[in-house]
Amino acid sequence: MIEMENINLIKEMAKDIELIKKSLMRQTEKRWLTVKELAQYLGYSKDHIYHLKEETFLEDIHFYKKTGKILFDRVAIDSWVLEGFRTNDTRKSRRQIVDNVLSSINKIP
Repeated sequence: MIEMENINLIKEMAKDIELIKKSLMRQTEKRWLTVKELAQYLGYSKDHIYHLKEETFLEDIHFYKKTGKILFDRVAIDSWVLEGFRTNDTRKSRRQIVDNVLSSINKIP
């Protein structure tokens, strides 16, 4: 027989179970995202994702090309997003830094 004061505990347990289920679902999200999925994930347009791919994201780190498809690594993108919160907005993109280093190497006689 269930005592009345334990009914509230059942409600709390149900809430806790729901939180655990949501946490487990987040942990099993897809790792590899298409352009459309990444746009939805970040809340950006597909055009902006293509722009980031060209100007900011690095191939073999943030995205991979496989059988004509571009797949983005959600884990690397999450790190990129968190990095953006930790640094100011005036920083150069990684691609710009790499381009600057390569161009300075090419100028060496």
